[in-house]
Amino acid sequence: MSLLVVLGLAAVVAAVVYGVGALANSVAGEPEVPSTTTVVRVAAGESLSDVAARTAPDSDTSAVVERILELNGLTDVTVRPGQPLTVPVSR
Repeated sequence: MSLLVVLGLAAVVAAVVYGVGALANSVAGEPEVPSTTTVVRVAAGESLSDVAARTAPDSDTSAVVERILELNGLTDVTVRPGQPLTVPVSR
């Protein structure tokens, strides 16, 4: 076999391996942030991460926190007890 054929086959094999890996990551990735929302109140001693874990336990907590920040126009993760927040919710 010529060097060109070997290099071509190597490129095809590399592309297939990369594609299979990308597909596996997309299938096995964290569940998406729910699109359904509700309003909850922050409980005493609760952080924004706690709220995210409570309302969307099957999703990536950091992704849910980011969505809560967006939904509420917040610039940081500081919350206070009793504060109402619009949050993604798993049903």
